[in-house]
This record gives sequence, structure tokens and C-alpha cells, in this order.
Amino acid sequence: MKFYKKEGTNKFIYFFIAIFIIVLILQINRVIDKGGFFSLEQNFSFDKKPAKNTTFTFDNPQKMLVFYNKKSSQSKDILKNLEEAFIFNKIDYTLADIGDTVSTTGYDTFIFATDSFIGLQKSSFEGVKQATSNGKNLIFLNTSEYNPFNSISGIQKTGKVIEKSSEIHFTHKLFPGLDQHSPSSEMVVHPIFEVALDADCKILAWSKENTPLLWEKKYGKGRILYTNASFFADKITRGLMNQWISYGNDWYITPFLNAKLMHIDDFPAPIPRTVNKVIQEEYQMSTRDFYKQVWWKDMLEIAKHRNLIYSGFIIIDYNNAVRKEDMKEVSQITLEDLDIEGRELFLHGGEIGIHGYNHNPLVFDGDIDFAALSYHPWRSKEDMAAGMNQLLMYVKKMFGKKIKLYVYVPPSNILKEEGKEALVKNYPDLNVIASVFYGDSDRGAYASEIGRDKTIPKLFNFPRFSSGFYYDKDEMWSLFNAIAIYGYWTHFVHPDDVISDDRGMNKTWKELKQEFDKLIGEVEADHPYLEAIRASELTQRYINIEDLKIQSEKRDNKIYVGMENYREPFYMTMRIRNNSIKNISSGTFKEIYDTEDSKIYLLHVENPDLIITLGEENE
Repeated sequence: MKFYKKEGTNKFIYFFIAIFIIVLILQINRVIDKGGFFSLEQNFSFDKKPAKNTTFTFDNPQKMLVFYNKKSSQSKDILKNLEEAFIFNKIDYTLADIGDTVSTTGYDTFIFATDSFIGLQKSSFEGVKQATSNGKNLIFLNTSEYNPFNSISGIQKTGKVIEKSSEIHFTHKLFPGLDQHSPSSEMVVHPIFEVALDADCKILAWSKENTPLLWEKKYGKGRILYTNASFFADKITRGLMNQWISYGNDWYITPFLNAKLMHIDDFPAPIPRTVNKVIQEEYQMSTRDFYKQVWWKDMLEIAKHRNLIYSGFIIIDYNNAVRKEDMKEVSQITLEDLDIEGRELFLHGGEIGIHGYNHNPLVFDGDIDFAALSYHPWRSKEDMAAGMNQLLMYVKKMFGKKIKLYVYVPPSNILKEEGKEALVKNYPDLNVIASVFYGDSDRGAYASEIGRDKTIPKLFNFPRFSSGFYYDKDEMWSLFNAIAIYGYWTHFVHPDDVISDDRGMNKTWKELKQEFDKLIGEVEADHPYLEAIRASELTQRYINIEDLKIQSEKRDNKIYVGMENYREPFYMTMRIRNNSIKNISSGTFKEIYDTEDSKIYLLHVENPDLIITLGEENE
């Protein structure tokens, strides 16, 4: 007697076994330490390459003489901005108090960073006046009714003071993007004088009240640039000041980091498992599904279309555990979210940095208004350390031992010195704090300058200049103002901007996505050469030029540029008045802006000796 197995029964058994194996694999995947099996790697080198020095010698290098008034707070604020700009740009300058007796010989440009001329020596006045008439440049960075140079600067008479003037409207090109925008009255308010000017003054910018703000006046063989405002005491106009000084020189050479960075704060982070009304109405799906199926895919599409690389900053859990004993084990489903998001970030070439074990800023009781900000104070540095160790443990568990974390973004951009000390002590690889460039430190904001930290030299500060998915004219001014001096742009967003009442501006994701693309597209149109890089790559670029020194001198139709502490190729910009670059001795160059009476070039410098030949290419 023969027995036959039913074919359907066999198929059912095979199907059941296959399902069992899949479920088993998924379950193993949930409980194993993925860091050991699917290890990732994040490792950057920040070693300085050996330095090379120029072989050139200079008899009359370009140099500037800056006058300020040590008794004037306004003058000190202007000087702060000026020196930050000159230090980054490697400008050779001499500083003199308004009352000092100084020689005016050997300088190409004279700059007055003051609102008060009380004490100015007659010899200095006559020396600057004569040198300008003989072909040098004279720049005033603040208005004053009692400026003794007013008559030769084109001012026929001054009228009443407009105490709260606002806006800056350009009628002449100065720098890409910057001259197409104006800071609003919420951003910049300053006093100006009503003025009557000589007919031959070239006015580059006007106020909202249609009063001249920035103008140029020929004087003998030289030129005078005049500022009828006091806004150069503000950080928000530092880039404008840099380009104004650039415009006032026969040539102006500055390092240019040539980069664009996009930060996503709170990513990776736990995804809310709630139903959001806005998302539900627009997409008919849960918040978690929206972020996985819509938001992240759209962000990747924008990155591809606009050539962006994302740097994300991880939050382990949105708890309020600010004491070691309250730190509980993070749920498995939260770790799955973090793991998936982190691997997605790496898969698309990004970098992971630190935002926090939780979202409570590293500050103690009394440092900020905790009630107003809905935060909790840390009890001690030991509790901070416990939270940091939790973050390192989970990162290792999810991604492996080869992930080094170099960049920290403070929650809500709030940080104090004690927190900074704890960071350095507990994150061994940390070397960058990326907070904000503009901000109110009195309210706890960690608003920093660019470069090496003054209190903890192991750290660098590379702040962000703009934020948000929505398009805002003041944000555009902020970012172009930064590019105009540092040559890089860092913007940051949060995934929950989409569902935030204030940061979302009551707009749908579709609307925000369009505005975000518009924002990026506008920067791209004005600065198409900016290179997309990760957060730590910006550190590498800065370290390469940190101790660079630049000298330059014009000889016939050539400008000789010599560098000390040249290490690796880097970018620089060069503005030339009433001329053009014909060729350079090494590296590459391209024109990036034409203002009619000056051209701005982007150079890739490949040697500590550089000879720039001037003249039209068709000559």
C-alpha cells in the first residue's frame, strides 16, 4: 500500500519554518548588542601637517593703521568686531589710540574705528590727510558730527539726528547675497545724521528714511569711505564691515573656509508615538510613521538636490533625569529608533555628534530661568558625568567601538563654563562646540566667536549662523553676513520644528519644505562654489589655516603673496579694485563677483609663494 504526502501540507510546513526563522532573526536583532556585530566607524584626524614658509621678502607689504578711542565704549565695540575680522583674515595692522602720536608712513589704509575724535593729534590728522591725497585709502566706521575729516569726506552739512534709523538698502554691488538683503528694525536700529553730500559722492547704501549710509568720495589720488551709522559696533554687521573695508582697499586677501554645513539637532532621537493633529490632517498617519516615511525621505531628496551633507546630534532619551540615581534603562523601542536613524545618517555620508543624554542643558540651579524654559538643573558635575557615560555606553552598544564623537551642540544652545569643563572631562574625543554666533549670553545662550576656545584651548568653537525650515529675511541677512567674513555657512534645524507651534510658524510640512528649499537655493545661487562638508571637516579646514600668516605687496602689475605656516592647500578670496586677475603662479582661480569697480575671486592656494598677475585676459 502506497502513501502519498499532500503537496499543500509540505508548502505549509516550509512556510511555517520560514516565518519562524524570520521572527527568530528579528528577535535576535532586537536583543543583541549590534555594536559588536554591525560596527560602524567614525574617525577624523586633526593633526597639523608640517609648516612651510614663503621664500619671498617684502619691503612694503600691505598694512593698515587703525585708530580707536579707549575712552569710548562705542569705539571699543567697533574695535572688537574689527579685530575679530582681522585676526581671522590674517590682516597686517597697527592699532593706535586716538591720542597717540604715530607716524603715518608705510600704511596703505587708515581706519577710524571710533565715534569720538577728542584728542586726535594735529600731526596724525595732517599725516592721514596728506597720505590719502597722495593715493592711500581712508575708512570711517562710525558717524560723527565732529569728525574733522567730514569736509573732505563729501559732507556739506549735517542735519538732525535720526535716533532710530533702520534697514540698509544697497544701490551698488558689494558682496554676493549681502547686498540683496537688509536687516529689519528688529535686528538693527541705530542713529544717523541727515546729511547733504557733494555731487561726486558715490552712495552705496541708504537707510529706510532714504538717508545715505555708506558712500565713497575721491580725495586727490586717494579714496575715502564714510559710514553714516553706528551699526558696526554690532556683531550682526561684522561681515558687512569686513566687505566695506575690503572695498576700500586696492586689494584685499582673506582665507575662505568655502563650506556649507547642515546640522540636524535632536537626530538621532526618540520619535514621538503620539498622534499630531497637523500631521494627521495632512498625511493621515502617526507621528512616528510620518518621520520615517515622509520627513526623512524628503530630507534626503533635498540633500541630493541641493548637495548637502547632514551632521546629526544625538539625544538618547527625553527624560528629566538630572541625578545619577534617576537614570533608568532606556526602552528597547527607543534604542531601535536611535539605531535606525544613526545608521541612516551614516549611510548617506553624515556625521553623528552629541546633543545630550537628555535635553536638559549642562547648567546648575540659578544659571538660567528653568521655569520659563521648562528645564531642570543638574545637581552636580558628577551627575552630568553619569549622563555623559550613559550616552557613550548606548552609542557603543548601537554602533560599535569605532565611533568617536567630536562635536557637541548644547540643548537650546545653552551652556556655561562648568558644563564645558564637564564635557571635556567625560568626552575624550570632543574638540568642537557648535552653538550660535548671534545670541543673548545674559539669558544663558552660548554665543561664541569662531576658532579656538579662550578658556579651554583643547576646544574649538564653530557656531551656526541661521536656523529653521521657514524662510526669513533676517535669517538670510545673518547667514550672508557670516559668509562675508568666514566663508562658511552652518544652518540647523530640528525634526520637531515641523510640529512646534513657534518654530513651525503654523505651517504644514509641505509649506516648510518649500521654504527650506528656497532658503538653500538662494544661498546656492549666490555662492554655488560652497562645498558640502561634515562638522568635523570644518574643524580640519580651520586647523589648517589657524596659525597662517599672509603678506602681500604690489610690484608693477603683479601682487606677490607670501605665507608663513602654510600647511595644505586652502581657499582664499581676493578683491581687486579696477583690475582683474590674468593668471596666478600656482593653484586655481575664478571670478565669483563683479561690482563694476572691483572683482572678487576665489583662489585655491597650493604653495606658500603666490604671484598674481593682473590685467585683462584679452591683453
